[in-house]
Amino acid sequence: MKHIDLIAAKMEQARWERGIPVAELARRIGVDRKRLWRVLNGERAMRADEFVRLCMELGVGLGRFLPGPSREPGRPGGQAARTHN
Repeated sequence: MKHIDLIAAKMEQARWERGIPVAELARRIGVDRKRLWRVLNGERAMRADEFVRLCMELGVGLGRFLPGPSREPGRPGGQAARTHN
């Protein structure tokens, strides 16, 4: 599964958990309903500004969508600390 598909699935899950219809969510973030539906179904990418508005409306932090293992708070870019032996 491509990273964009994982992002779309997480966004759709967050929307579903909050019980917000696609049309209502689209209205709240200022995008066309069909466009948002295609984004949430992994058929289309979204612009960064749309992504940020969507995250804000759903109350989802941007870090939820970063790839990789665990993240450490306070580290630049959410990067895990390296250990040296």
